[in-house]
Amino acid sequence: MNRLSKIKIFLGLMYLMVVTSVVIAFFYFGANTFLSPSYLIENKNYIFGLRDQNLILIGSVYFFFAIIWVFLMGFGTPLIIFAGFALGTVLGSVLSIFSFTIGATLLYCFANHYFKDLVEKYLGNKYSKLKNNINENELSYFFSLRVVPGIPFPIKNLLPVLFNMKVKNYFLATLFGEAVPIIISVSIFSGISSAFQSNKDFSLNLLFAPEIFSPLLALALMSLVANYIKKKYFN
Repeated sequence: MNRLSKIKIFLGLMYLMVVTSVVIAFFYFGANTFLSPSYLIENKNYIFGLRDQNLILIGSVYFFFAIIWVFLMGFGTPLIIFAGFALGTVLGSVLSIFSFTIGATLLYCFANHYFKDLVEKYLGNKYSKLKNNINENELSYFFSLRVVPGIPFPIKNLLPVLFNMKVKNYFLATLFGEAVPIIISVSIFSGISSAFQSNKDFSLNLLFAPEIFSPLLALALMSLVANYIKKKYFN
């Protein structure tokens, strides 16, 4: 085994150790409770006050944290909840779209260099059909893959390793493919945030508030379109 191979193995193991440590720390220290509805309701005044006084700082920290989080194969939902609740639809969506795209692209480049064999071993057989079809037009095909449901976000970020996708195409497909789902999802939690600020009761009636119902309707329509794409191109 040459020196380069040893370095790649070392870096790969270090990455896996960091990912494992972050996941353990996230749940051990109860970080997930900060995103629970009960916590957000009980601390809404403190959260909104902190946001209004430090919006630029919070936005900057969120942006760089999201890049690292996605690079470490974290799920996007916790970030989306925070972005919508604390940053609002516009700023939360913009920061999420670009941070998710950058983090996913860094993960793809890293995995393609250090974990290519591992990705092919665990995902190659399951997604062999994708590997055969995507070579026809990798940009549009991966864009469609970004929209369809049923594949976890970290797995979507790693799948292009199977067919050695160009980094430019990966970046563009992720940027535009994740944009609509992110905007809709952030809008939902931003609507909930606005309802909290207006001191509305947290009940089912809240779902029919325009700021929440509209993005929920858009989410339902997007799901129909995504399922149509899935049936037509991925079955």
